[in-house]
Amino acid sequence: MLLFHCTNSAAETLSSTRQGQKHSWVNNTPLPDDAQPWGWQLHAVKIARQNVLVAMQADTRFAMVFWGLKKGDGETLLHLFYQRLANHLLWLAEDTGVLSEADCKTMLDRLLQQHAGFRFHAGSDRSVQTHINDVVHHCRDAVADNGCLPDNREEAAGFDEFLNEGIRSVKGGAYFQPAEALLCACLRDFAGMDEAGIAMVRERLKAQRRQEMAQTMLQHAEIEGLQEDDPAHALMMHLLEQAQGKGRLH
Repeated sequence: MLLFHCTNSAAETLSSTRQGQKHSWVNNTPLPDDAQPWGWQLHAVKIARQNVLVAMQADTRFAMVFWGLKKGDGETLLHLFYQRLANHLLWLAEDTGVLSEADCKTMLDRLLQQHAGFRFHAGSDRSVQTHINDVVHHCRDAVADNGCLPDNREEAAGFDEFLNEGIRSVKGGAYFQPAEALLCACLRDFAGMDEAGIAMVRERLKAQRRQEMAQTMLQHAEIEGLQEDDPAHALMMHLLEQAQGKGRLH
């Protein structure tokens, strides 16, 4: 079951009044004793006169942003949520090359089977909310820079990727990337991958980041006119080759 912990603003956004009666998607009925909910926190703000909803997974701090929804339209929110989540996991698994197309489908089927049910509850976690506030800040910056938020269906996934490639830390713990944390959690819980396999995925992602950094450095060197016989250029090439070697499949 998906369990969305809703801040007061999210609960209000998920409510509407029809024929004088208030209707809300928020249901605080206790969960069944055997429920194993997957916890997300939901927060709402107004940006550029639009409802903007931020959903963040409590453990991995993976965030997705939705906007332009009508007040009380929980159905559209859920549709976009499941669709966006599935796409992100497919892309993340594809980027690492750790699962075949059939295995990716199996992982998603298991996730949807276990979490097809959902519940919106009132309440929030202060630590999660701190990271949500940072996401909201990026949303406001995007509107200030571009005049609007990205398209809610096609460009939104790219905006989510930007948000989840950043570095976060929970209560002074080790730093991590939300995208990597979500992928590894899903590989463990829905693809049956053991800790050794997950460690290999983390190392591969680390190598990819090294490679991207080395390529960025080389591009900067070309712009600055750094010659190939310069020791700094040789060092960058060495780092790039090293990253490419560690990123290969074994």
